[in-house]
Amino acid sequence: METLTQLFLSYVTDRQTAEHFALFFIAGAVFFVVFGLLLLANSYFDPVRSRFLKDSNANFTTTADRDNTINVYLKYQRILLPSDEQLIGRTIQRLHHAGFHFRKNLYQYYALRFVLMIALPVAVLVILTMIPKVPLNYFLQAAGLAFVVGFVGPSLVLDRMVKNRQKTIQRAFPDALDLLVVCSEAGLSLDAALQKVTSEISFSQPVLAQELSLVIAEVRAGVDRKKAFNGLAERTGVDDIRGLMSAINQSMRFGSSIAETLRVYSEDFRDKRMQAAEEKAAKIGAKLIFPIAVCLLPCFILIVLVPFALSLTKVFKNM
Repeated sequence: METLTQLFLSYVTDRQTAEHFALFFIAGAVFFVVFGLLLLANSYFDPVRSRFLKDSNANFTTTADRDNTINVYLKYQRILLPSDEQLIGRTIQRLHHAGFHFRKNLYQYYALRFVLMIALPVAVLVILTMIPKVPLNYFLQAAGLAFVVGFVGPSLVLDRMVKNRQKTIQRAFPDALDLLVVCSEAGLSLDAALQKVTSEISFSQPVLAQELSLVIAEVRAGVDRKKAFNGLAERTGVDDIRGLMSAINQSMRFGSSIAETLRVYSEDFRDKRMQAAEEKAAKIGAKLIFPIAVCLLPCFILIVLVPFALSLTKVFKNM
């Protein structure tokens, strides 16, 4: 409190006014932090939401507008959401790639960032007030840095989640594709083959199984199969899945054999994996230059030159 008062005294001359500003700042910061935490916790502790998620397959639903908690976020969307529609669209796409398919996840993302932008500077200021003899200019610099971390941090974490999820899907895709080819060539329809593949990989690869289950649910609900496949490609953002869905859509459009299309795409995908493995193997030599030069070369020079230098020293001493 005293440190904040001294900070405001550099802008105003009256000490009482500075104390009022400090109290107003602390009260406002506490209000925004508590408000944001209550806003985020409301969706998790709502009994209606808990029962709804327990009785339905809500994890495989792309439209969360049926969830009653969305009305809570709609009241504050002018505060939470930015005004740029393109930015909102890109954020929704990134959330889909990270596995968050609910509409309310967009509000939760911006609400979390809003809370961090307020909570982190306040926490930094509180911690600095406990440290004696801290210059006043450090307060503003630390608070500004904490504000930037709260603003950029959620975006970086979301990008990391997107990359990890896409890597998981890419690793699971070859096995799922092989199973899909086997099921199709055995005489199963495309829907039955997808259902079989989903049930087989549900324990080993739950992320890909979740996406395939969503496609099956959409097709059963009456959604066009082409739109369901395109939705899978858009939700995952994986190029391999997008290529497979395009090949299946073309096969259904021209009436060709889906099993033959899957087999050809599987062979092409194996060639791509082999080429990717060969490319990584070819890069190993170039990547080993730096560790060899830094770690092994000095040791080799010591082993070779030190005995030679010692022998030269003995020779010069004997002379």
